[in-house]
Amino acid sequence: MPKKSVIPIQRILLNMIGIFLCVGVLFVIGMGLYLKKETLNSLALEDARKTGRLVFEDLYANMQKGWNRKELEATLSRLNTVRPGMRVDIYRSEKVEQLFGAIEEDHEKIGNDPLIRKAMQGAETMEIDDSYNIRYLYPLRVEKRCLECHVNVRPGEINGVMDITLPAHGIVASLDRMVVYLLAILGILLVSLFLYIYITINRKIVRPLTALHGEVSRAKESLHSKDLIHVDSDCEEVKALEASFNDLTQRIRFYYEKLLDSFTHDPLTGLYNINTFKKDLEGAPLSSILLINIDRFRELNDYYGFDIGDKVLVEMAGKLREILPEETKLYRLGGSEFCIVGAGAFDPNEIVEIMAQLQASKFEDPDLEGLNVAVTAGVVQHRRDRLIEKASIALSSAKQKNIPFEFYSNAQDVEKRYKHRIQWMNEVERAIDEGRVVVHYQPIAKISDPAMKKYEALVRLVGRDGRIHYPGEFLEVVQNSRLYARLTQVVMEKCFETFENNAYSFSLNLSINDIKDAMCRNSIFEALKSYPEPGRVTFEILESEEVSDFNVVNAFIEEVRRLGARVAIDDFGSGYSNFHYLLKMRVDYYKIDASLIRYVTEDPNSRMIVESIVHLAKRLGVQTVAEYVENESIAKVCEQIGIDYLQGYFIGKPGPLKY
Repeated sequence: MPKKSVIPIQRILLNMIGIFLCVGVLFVIGMGLYLKKETLNSLALEDARKTGRLVFEDLYANMQKGWNRKELEATLSRLNTVRPGMRVDIYRSEKVEQLFGAIEEDHEKIGNDPLIRKAMQGAETMEIDDSYNIRYLYPLRVEKRCLECHVNVRPGEINGVMDITLPAHGIVASLDRMVVYLLAILGILLVSLFLYIYITINRKIVRPLTALHGEVSRAKESLHSKDLIHVDSDCEEVKALEASFNDLTQRIRFYYEKLLDSFTHDPLTGLYNINTFKKDLEGAPLSSILLINIDRFRELNDYYGFDIGDKVLVEMAGKLREILPEETKLYRLGGSEFCIVGAGAFDPNEIVEIMAQLQASKFEDPDLEGLNVAVTAGVVQHRRDRLIEKASIALSSAKQKNIPFEFYSNAQDVEKRYKHRIQWMNEVERAIDEGRVVVHYQPIAKISDPAMKKYEALVRLVGRDGRIHYPGEFLEVVQNSRLYARLTQVVMEKCFETFENNAYSFSLNLSINDIKDAMCRNSIFEALKSYPEPGRVTFEILESEEVSDFNVVNAFIEEVRRLGARVAIDDFGSGYSNFHYLLKMRVDYYKIDASLIRYVTEDPNSRMIVESIVHLAKRLGVQTVAEYVENESIAKVCEQIGIDYLQGYFIGKPGPLKY
């Protein structure tokens, strides 16, 4: 967008005054010319009337004496010499011509001159030509005294027209002088008025605004200065602008200082924040840090509310200030984490003392009375790089071991697990994106009809080197992430595609997280609606996983079965099952856990539990599947107990489906 040119307000004011002055002068000139014209017409008419009346009276007096036409023409010739440029002509009406005879020359003039004809109709007519000569046509109306000679007319009728031509140069000269004087006076008044306006606006508005602009520019260059701007003006609007700018500047400075402070300090506790922490440690020598975390702070926020949580943080910051070791610096890194940084190594006894004081401290705020808060810490001694990450690893290790604090040097195994987790998360995501997720199928045989087989889908990852990776290597890592739902979606799509063109039934595993994920649930429902034979599909739900919302799980089971698919409880009997809820689940299969089937031939207790599960299942109308059937003896015992299906290496190993 092109930059618009700007004009100073003083030039704008001069331009406006110049325009108004020109318009005013043109208006005055136009008004003067108009007044001149109207005055000229008025004065000329009055002069012509008087002259016409005098000429008529002179002619009438001579006619009373009985003068003839030649004597009257001589009188008119004499009158025409009275005023330079004056000429008088008289034209008879038809009735006068009837009495005294017609003049052919006058007839011709009347026929060619519309003004004479108009005057013969009784209209008083006047015109002024370009040479300022007045031509006045005066209708001669019959008066009573005229009836002595003019016996054929009545009073008021037109007896003729007196045509008088008079020079108006004297009147015009006087009017010109008047117009000049008028224009001069009005011009002086206009110039004086606009000069006064310019001076007043310049002094009252332009100069103060210019001064205000200068003050604003000065204030802009010195943002840190707290001086207020001042403009010497008695203009209310200018002073209002000054006050508004000062108020705005103070607000900007206030928030600017708060913003600067927020870059270095935590606004809630007033402690140094993570920005200052990073800046202080940038290029610093070996340092030691004590990373302190308030245990279960999220639950505290959820239960008591954020206001109480904030008060806990403020009080904790105050207590840390009180017990802060010498030559150390205290930071709040965010959330419920505080950090003490020192140049030297922390004495373990000193750390024990700090943690003990924090654990034993009581809150002073009445709203926090009776509230007990525990803390855990991670310690990094004499390190330079990745201090926060290493302290976080030590902190996590302390929480896992349920001890008050832990040193990073004792938490190397935790870091290894973190690296392992990150590596597998990246590998699983790349495998999904690159199509390296494959499905192997393990057969499940029906004891009463060994020829009738179904298959369980088991996920595998193919490494870039072609190596097959099994679920035990990666599934636990991604189980609580969004990748797990993506993995489930890929396995489901591959299963539906594989079994679409054969008559086998198949099952695939779902976690509780899959069921709780609305998008995953909806994709399963849509897939079942479009699948030609949903009765061949079974979804296995892990019984060993903690079920936090049985209503969601039950609703999922009911919808899946309504769409025609089946549901199995996987690893049944593996954990501390809540049989009250399990019995409420309307499922089709119990897959008895491998830990029970493995020892069913040699451990009487395992066999007794399996027999109880089978008995319970038959009473509920649920079929049973034995997992980990590794040999013929286990298969025979399972058949004796009454299990319906067998699955294990004795039946078949997982692998690509062979038709």
